[in-house]
Amino acid sequence: MADKDTNEDPKKNAVQGDSSRDSAEKKEANTPPKSPLQEIIQPFIDLVHAPRALWGINLAQMFEGMCYFGVLGYLGLYFSDFVFQGVEGPNEWAHNMVMILTGGITFSMFFLGSVVDKKGVRFALIASFLFLVVGRTLISAAPTVLGLEPAGLWSPLHLVSVAGILFIVVGYGMFQPGAYAAVRKFTNPKTAGMGFAMIYAVMNLGGWFPSFAFLLRDDDFAGIGIPGTFWVFTGFTVLALVLTIVILTKKTVEEAVKRAKQEAQSIKAAEDAHEDKATKSEPKTEAPLRQVVPIHLWIFVVLILAAVYWRVPAPYHNWIVLGLAVVWLALVALPKSRLMLANHPLASGKFFYFIFALIPVQTLFTYNWLVLPQYINRAYEGWIGQYFEIFANANPILIFIAAPLVAALTQKRKVYNMMIWGTLIMAAPAFLLAIGPYWWTLMPYILIMTIGESMWQPRFLQYAAEIAPEGKTGMYMGVAQMPWFLTKVMVPLLYSGWMMDKYCPAEGQTNTETMWLIYAAIAMGSTVLLLLAKGWLGKDFQTKA
Repeated sequence: MADKDTNEDPKKNAVQGDSSRDSAEKKEANTPPKSPLQEIIQPFIDLVHAPRALWGINLAQMFEGMCYFGVLGYLGLYFSDFVFQGVEGPNEWAHNMVMILTGGITFSMFFLGSVVDKKGVRFALIASFLFLVVGRTLISAAPTVLGLEPAGLWSPLHLVSVAGILFIVVGYGMFQPGAYAAVRKFTNPKTAGMGFAMIYAVMNLGGWFPSFAFLLRDDDFAGIGIPGTFWVFTGFTVLALVLTIVILTKKTVEEAVKRAKQEAQSIKAAEDAHEDKATKSEPKTEAPLRQVVPIHLWIFVVLILAAVYWRVPAPYHNWIVLGLAVVWLALVALPKSRLMLANHPLASGKFFYFIFALIPVQTLFTYNWLVLPQYINRAYEGWIGQYFEIFANANPILIFIAAPLVAALTQKRKVYNMMIWGTLIMAAPAFLLAIGPYWWTLMPYILIMTIGESMWQPRFLQYAAEIAPEGKTGMYMGVAQMPWFLTKVMVPLLYSGWMMDKYCPAEGQTNTETMWLIYAAIAMGSTVLLLLAKGWLGKDFQTKA
């Protein structure tokens, strides 16, 4: 991660890393597995005994998870049914606005994660919440306090809402790296696993709370509508800011970091004292550097340029594609950048194939906020459609329950087989929704899809770590997030909004069966690609789940 010491000897780390890994594997082999019930309740037990600094991080993560997913779930409807009233293709434009938020956040993390290293955890978190408060205030105030009305594309309402999104992008770009860096700084090697499990658990818990937001939005209850509900989430963001300032004082942070360092030093000293020098591994011989950019990266760049040319309006697409092509050719021509590209993690054909093979099934993740809220609201009659938040936000709480259960039940299974079965089980239930919008297709879809997600998603980064050469684990795990960024950008950019306009419009005849048949076929692509490459990729998976 970004806050790792930069003055360590990489060769020494490689040796120590191998011996530490062997030691960890021996410990794991002698440690009895936790029961599924223990896996579920352990984060709560750990939370009770956590230091004050971790309490501050987890409370902030829970509130931000609730606010982020709460606003995200409504954003597509807010734009398509309100901001873009009377605009041709409102769903397509709405999904592009959501793309700015989700894709922008991932992109901003590449640049703003360094704020944590330069300014510290406390500064990064407080600054992030200030940006988040401003952004959500702008979105909430546009149709209420400012009294702006729908007036088509690039209207004042549209522009103020986009400005709010951009503030959120900057804020979240600092928040997520800051929260995870804080967990790392506040824990020692023995408690780090607990710390990351806690922050993952409370994030999912917070993401489930918007299931009850219909009590605010719906006319049968509070009746404040989507803009009013945005104000409630803005208020909780202010509360998270205040709690962060009060709990994460400078003294609290300094004491937590100091204690974690002392504990880490004690643990390392104890391990060194009992280390058997005869079992130390010799440093691995590094593979020679490649000098040529592989052909699959050229194909990838051509596909990106083709997508940009297709989706960007004329005549701008010509200049944008030309500019991007010139940048790529310049990078290939310059010796230093060419060497970097030739030895980049994506230059590995196996790694490139594997992470991009998972893009089809990852499209189902994006549907959780791009498609499900609008689809359930428009296609289902009665209380399911009216209180669509219940089902649209069911995934986080199901993941919260299912992930430890699945992990406990499948810990002896081979990783690659879990990837195949997990992607299959996640993608297959989408065919149920192709039958039609019925409660008995929607509920199994959400449940079975979540089980599949719990089977393969935790294994994804595990493989990224396994295949990485010594000293490049962090780089490989970081690059492994790139397809997720592309998925969040390309799905709304290429087809999701257009599909909603065609098959599930706010007004007019719907044909959601065909829409979900296409979605299901796309998602199944991951299982097919993994099966086709099993003999090639499967042998690289040396560990079990």
